[in-house]
Amino acid sequence: MSRVVPIFRQTDMGTECELCGRRFDLVKGGACVQCRRALCADHLHGSWARRLLVDLGAQPVCVQCRAGVGPGARRGGATA
Repeated sequence: MSRVVPIFRQTDMGTECELCGRRFDLVKGGACVQCRRALCADHLHGSWARRLLVDLGAQPVCVQCRAGVGPGARRGGATA
């Protein structure tokens, strides 16, 4: 009797996006390192290219913080 082990499977862990209220899988979204909000992939990454960068090691900074309008946006020109 052979047993197939699922490799790619949806997780049962999820939460709601703090901006839109939509429920999302924690693997696809996450938390912004600046404002600490739990956000869906659309509000955290914004694009597949940014998601790829985060998967490769970039800090997960949400769309609003990167634009300078979120609660965790850096003020006064400090860059990191």
